Amino acid sequence: MSNKTFFNLGLVLGLTACAGPADTKDENTTYYDADQSGLEDSSEDDAGDDDDAGSDADPLEEADCEQDSVFCVALVVPEDYAGNPRNLFVGLYDSLPPLGPPTVFLFDEDAPDFTPGEAIEMYLQDDVPDSGEYFLFSVLYDQGGGEWMPEPGIDYVATSDAPYVFDGQGLDVGEVNFSLYAGK
Repeated sequence: MSNKTFFNLGLVLGLTACAGPADTKDENTTYYDADQSGLEDSSEDDAGDDDDAGSDADPLEEADCEQDSVFCVALVVPEDYAGNPRNLFVGLYDSLPPLGPPTVFLFDEDAPDFTPGEAIEMYLQDDVPDSGEYFLFSVLYDQGGGEWMPEPGIDYVATSDAPYVFDGQGLDVGEVNFSLYAGK
């Protein structure tokens, strides 16, 4: 049984890139749209209007991490990652280490598409809490890894060092790095 099946709470996630202006787009970033698939550059509407637009334009110019009830995070996969990713999970917990299902389920994707060393930028707006303090806990499950909890030496985990304060306003936490799970 996969995390997706277990945590299927009927969530609709709005995922997009949390990137800066068009001229600062990072070529080493995977962007996700609301249906959780890799996002193609959708800037052709502006291509004829401005010399800076075109293939280097931000694919989601409307992404605004300061918008109310938005959570942005850039999950960084190590450059030396050589695994075979099975699932990417992102959740919020009251405390770490997690002792069960997340307090707030944010994202789950089978066979995530990324390149090692890149940031997986996420713009989440559905089901982001309007109040409370929560720790980020994300797992990059590998083939042969854990099912509900990460498997030491196989899966990668990204966690916040301290809880993030949610107050109904946008929250951009920047980069959070994955590292090989050692078990705890």
